[in-house]
Amino acid sequence: MKKSLLIVLCLSMSYFLTAQEKEKVKQKEIGLVFSNLDNFGLTYKTGTEKSLWRFNTMVISGDNIEETEDSLFSTQNQLGFGVKIGKEYRKNIAENLELRFGADLSFSYSHSKIELDDKTVNDFDRLREQSIYRPGVNLVFGFNYELSDNFVIGAELLPNFTYTTGSRTETNYYTYQNDEVKTDISGFSYGLSNSSALLSLVYRFH
Repeated sequence: MKKSLLIVLCLSMSYFLTAQEKEKVKQKEIGLVFSNLDNFGLTYKTGTEKSLWRFNTMVISGDNIEETEDSLFSTQNQLGFGVKIGKEYRKNIAENLELRFGADLSFSYSHSKIELDDKTVNDFDRLREQSIYRPGVNLVFGFNYELSDNFVIGAELLPNFTYTTGSRTETNYYTYQNDEVKTDISGFSYGLSNSSALLSLVYRFH
């Protein structure tokens, strides 16, 4: 009787551990994410089928523009990027369809510089520089549709709270003197916007 009980106990433990291992199958994903259909970035996720760490990078903007109008020459440079690190959980709700929910910590940075070179006799040159930092947090709510065992398309909404801080410096260059004005920038925002929606196309592997 004791031997039978021990065998049943061992088989039960074996079944439980096997079930736990199946539930915790390691999974990784890498792919592209799109916000507003014009900003894009990379995503990498690692964890199990039901719980993954998420790492997103987004290229917000970048340009270098030069303009010439009569005797005025201007240049404009702008660069921005953002990163998000968080955790998401998944639940199957239909065949090939997963519900996703979780949260991210986020940080973005943008810098812009505009220079105006006046070639006239007035020689009135100007320089405007601005740097913005935005730490924040967002919730994650979305869906995955499995195209195959390896390829998945996803959509998610990211309600967010963001704090903004930074500075702007405007300098006017006159013939005999310079005039500089510095402005501190701060504030916060929250809610949903068109940039809070994210589309993704990822490759899934183990």
